[in-house]
Amino acid sequence: MPYTTNKELPVYVKKYSNKVQSQFRHVFNTVHASTKDEARAVRAANSILKKRINNGKESHNDNFHYLVDNFLNNLNG
Repeated sequence: MPYTTNKELPVYVKKYSNKVQSQFRHVFNTVHASTKDEARAVRAANSILKKRINNGKESHNDNFHYLVDNFLNNLNG
């Protein structure tokens, strides 16, 4: 089941910035399209989260944008 928007992503992915969520979605959709294996697609997409955390690329700026996005989404309903 490919994800068409970041709003469809699992809850644990939504705590990251939109940029990271989009990367997760892209990797998941790409692997799923080529292998038709959802478990493999999830593992590949999760590796992006792990790399972002381990390399320190999930910066304060990414977290700030995540909070702003959530705030604006709450205002819009």
